[in-house]
Amino acid sequence: MKIVKLIALLLATPLLILVLLMVQNPAVDYAIYISIFFVGLVILYMFSPQVEWWWAQRYPPKPSPNMIKFLKEHFQYFNQLSGADKDKFLLRLNYFIMAKEFTPKVGKKVPVPLQTMIAAEGVRVTFGLEDYLIESHERIVIYPHPFPSPAYKKLHHSETFHEDGVLIFASSPVINQFKGIGNIFNIVLYEWISAYAKKENVTFPSFDDNEWKTLGLAFMTPKALVQASIGLPTFDEGIAGAVIYLEQKELFKKKLPKQAEQFHRIFNQ
Repeated sequence: MKIVKLIALLLATPLLILVLLMVQNPAVDYAIYISIFFVGLVILYMFSPQVEWWWAQRYPPKPSPNMIKFLKEHFQYFNQLSGADKDKFLLRLNYFIMAKEFTPKVGKKVPVPLQTMIAAEGVRVTFGLEDYLIESHERIVIYPHPFPSPAYKKLHHSETFHEDGVLIFASSPVINQFKGIGNIFNIVLYEWISAYAKKENVTFPSFDDNEWKTLGLAFMTPKALVQASIGLPTFDEGIAGAVIYLEQKELFKKKLPKQAEQFHRIFNQ
């Protein structure tokens, strides 16, 4: 049971008893006691996210077996971590999911596996850093299909509104990329890196045409693939390079050592 529900039950039970006593004994004034518990419930409702977060910080949630199984089956980055780093990743992943608001455009709730997919990439971005929650971007909106936006009328698969702190995704390419279906550029990692860069005012390395040819050939990530995966004609080459670095660090260090050193200083990994 979540701590907020437990506290609410502890407040609501005496409140209900007091109301029943007041009905049965109208001559006795229970108003002040009723008011105390009622105000307590209102305050709890207003600050329930903060209460849940406070409690989770003191009593870290244990990762579910299903979450661990899902990551082992579909998230190669997790499998490459040491035992201690796996524990650190799972703890951060739970906190990351708690700190974000997932909103579906269709249905009542974003499925937990999809939340896990999206949050796991955010945790990957900041895994080498102490400040890891990317608090500036708290909302994730999920469409079941490609979507237009005020900035881009063309249907596309991902976008970040920095002013509102919102990341938007079409679910199908996210699921396909995570499960390794087709050759799809990692749009979730791209948008989280974009969010982190905006929050920290990060400047990424640049790439000339020959270096992008290297990225296209060595990492099978030509510009056309990035454009098709995001669904827009333009993209940030520095952020795309960061995606490739975080996904294939060792090969990146051999092919583009100058940019690899810059990325290492930015992400501490």
